[in-house]
Amino acid sequence: MPQRTKDIHRDQISTQQFLFSKTDIVPETEKHDPPTIIPFEKLKKQFPRILIKNIFHDTAMGLVRDLKSFGALVIRLDDIHYVIKPDDILSDIADTIDTICGESSGIWGIVDHATLGGFFPGADETQCLALSNKIKKHLSQKCGETVSIGLAVYPTLSYTKDRILENAKKALVHANFFGANSCVAFDSVSLNISGDKFYQAGDLEGAMNEFYLALKLDENNVNVHNSLGVCYGIKEDLDKALSEFKTATRLAPNENMAIYNAGYVHLLKKEYATALEYFQKSEQIDNRVFELAFQTGKIYLELNQAENAKKYLEKATGLNPKSAAAFRLLGDTYTTLEQISDAVTAYKTSLKLHPENAEALSALGYMYEIQKKNADIALMFCRQGIGIDPENGLFRHRLGRLYLNRNRIEEALDEFQKAQELGYKSAKYIAKTLKLISSP
Repeated sequence: MPQRTKDIHRDQISTQQFLFSKTDIVPETEKHDPPTIIPFEKLKKQFPRILIKNIFHDTAMGLVRDLKSFGALVIRLDDIHYVIKPDDILSDIADTIDTICGESSGIWGIVDHATLGGFFPGADETQCLALSNKIKKHLSQKCGETVSIGLAVYPTLSYTKDRILENAKKALVHANFFGANSCVAFDSVSLNISGDKFYQAGDLEGAMNEFYLALKLDENNVNVHNSLGVCYGIKEDLDKALSEFKTATRLAPNENMAIYNAGYVHLLKKEYATALEYFQKSEQIDNRVFELAFQTGKIYLELNQAENAKKYLEKATGLNPKSAAAFRLLGDTYTTLEQISDAVTAYKTSLKLHPENAEALSALGYMYEIQKKNADIALMFCRQGIGIDPENGLFRHRLGRLYLNRNRIEEALDEFQKAQELGYKSAKYIAKTLKLISSP
């Protein structure tokens, strides 16, 4: 049976297959619980002039307008979904904050549906941490509950005064990763987590702005360099992406995400030998990464080293049995190795996972044709592939061959000519078909 490598279609490599920060965007304690909205009725009775949300922030801005420095805290009751009377506990928290604000010339109020906040004139980070510990201690003695606190100070970088409360909120999200009774000061990690949220929401520019600022706070933050590199990669600025990944690996030589990502950039640049060097180094650190096995197999398939490709793509499908792309490439590999039955199984699995996979549809139709069975289904699959991707020359060529084998000469010629127009080398089959048409 002749080699069929030339008939294997490989889709363009997606830049979405970089490895990104492993920080969870939402802490486990919040992933399945709806937001708790507290009416604050008891708090409003206890403090009739309490400042709420925008009024609190605007009033605080008036307090700090002429100050050269100040700190802001945001305080959230831990495990709020499991507290029987959260309004009562928040009343205790408010009483503690009110006392401390009175001692510190501060101002406090309601930040959102479950969070209180305070501004403290002249307080630096050390003093804010001391105030946070004082709040936690008082509350523990009063009701036995715990709170998590995020804090931020002015001045920080180029942030204006009205952004400091927002920074304290980012620090609170950061604190959630440490569990209950945590306190975190706004830093580069807070910005990295915030950037992750922008990234997951599809706001690439917003994410990059957070990462730029994070590096101003800590130019040696490895995760931020990696995250920024991923953003550059998605923007297809591969040189800048590679620079960030190399900086990350210089700072942390065993940082596997950055090593893999550097290799992936070289793969995108079709520098396969260099990409393999990075992937091999990554494999030595952790050989159970799906993306690593998948992309390594893909490179070997590009290099027509099918046995090596088989090894890695079989591993990839084992690591992620829900990857339609991995099974489709494994089918391509089996086809190259003339393991037709295995190829059919791989393509069928790919289609179960992704029924609209044009590559698998066309390839499976082609495999049925080779096996000389399921003729109608083979034709149907090849047509479906073209229906999804009509501009694919290989798919057109395959359908042309099916028509030719069924003596549907004019339909075959039409497909071969379309394939040729789309860049697939079908000239030999066009000539063969024309000869059949002109024969008596």
